[in-house]
Order: sequence, then C-alpha cells, then structure tokens
Amino acid sequence: MPMRMPAPQERNPFADSASMLLRVALSSPDKAWGIRELSRMAGTSPALTILSLRQLQRIGLASRESPTEARFLYPIQLLRDWAAWYAMKPVKYYRFSIDGVTDPNAILNLLSKGRVRLPGPWALTCMAGASLAAPYATFSEVHIHLPRADRIRRSWQDVLRLIPDRLGPIHLIQPYYADSGLYGAQVIRKLPVVSEIQLYLDCYRYPVRGREQAEHILSRVLMPRWRDAR
Repeated sequence: MPMRMPAPQERNPFADSASMLLRVALSSPDKAWGIRELSRMAGTSPALTILSLRQLQRIGLASRESPTEARFLYPIQLLRDWAAWYAMKPVKYYRFSIDGVTDPNAILNLLSKGRVRLPGPWALTCMAGASLAAPYATFSEVHIHLPRADRIRRSWQDVLRLIPDRLGPIHLIQPYYADSGLYGAQVIRKLPVVSEIQLYLDCYRYPVRGREQAEHILSRVLMPRWRDAR
C-alpha cells in the first residue's frame, strides 16, 4: 500500500529539516521530550515540531504525553519506515576512480592522508562508513556524503587526482539530507563517518548486501541503546 501523503496541517517527518527531530529524539527514544526542548536541540521551530509530531501520531509512532510533551514510540519501526521512504528518494552523485588504486581500503588511506586539504564538510557513509563504525559485509565502493558536491567536486579531483569514471568506486554524493545528514557525525580512525542513523538509511538503500549491513548496525549498535524504549 503506498504511503499516504501528509495532509496540509501535517508535516512530513522524514523531510530534511523535520528529520532533525527524529535524529535528536532517537538519541534518547525512551524520553518524554518537551516540545520546546526538542525544537531547540533540533534547531527547528515549535510549529514544525508540532506538525511533524502530528503526522507521527497519526501513524502510531509518537504520542503526546501532555500539551507540552511528546514521546516517540517503536524506534525500530520508526527507523525502518524512514529507511523505506528514503530508499525511494533520488540522490545525485558523481563517480570517480584513481589511477592504479582499486582496493577500497587503499582509497580510505588516501582520504585519511588528504583529509585536511579536502573541502567540506564531508563524511564517509554507506558500506565504507559502516566498515569503520560497525563492520560486517565486505565492500568495494567508497561513498562520501558531500553537501555542495556539485560545486566543490573539482577541488576533490585536484587533491586526490580523481578521474571521472561512470563505473568508478568513489562516489561523491550530493545528499538528500544536505542539512541534517551530518548530525551526529563521528571520527573513526582519523576519518569522518556519518552517524549510525544515517549509515542505516544509506546502507538500507544500497543494492549489494546493504540491508544486511543496515540490520547489523541496528542490532549491534542502535538496539542496545534503545533497550528501554517503548
């Protein structure tokens, strides 16, 4: 059954700015969040927060504890619904190769060495990012979450000597979540990596063992944090 579009008095909770509410709330999904506190931490207006919560209430993934508080319900189902919605959204990317370098771990080493000269902000995502944050499946491509990739990719080409290649293993992604996708990014082995939430979303849509990797992130990293959540 296709997902019903939000009514005018609702707000899509998976859209870029609204998704900040989910990213903040899923850091403590067992908590009853004050509307103003959640809005402040997510950098959104109280009006946007209320409209997004209204849509989540309609589909049974949030409840209003009081006029000023809300609780997010079933974080695993919430994340899976979010991932299924996100998997249908188009993402623009640019593919490259590096002459003589095909091993993805060698590419990660080059990124580590050149990171201070690479314009950004940026972070590893998808299977390469997961190989650092929650290793499980093998990977052959390196995906880089890079807002404004359309404008700064040439600087990346110069620093890393990237060669445009429609089959290349390096993907510079102009992300759907340009504003919120770097929330919670971490540094692992001297490389920036998107949050486990964003890793789950990006791995879920990846065609080669991506969902296996996503479920590994969920079971080994996220679910232990959410053990006490409703």
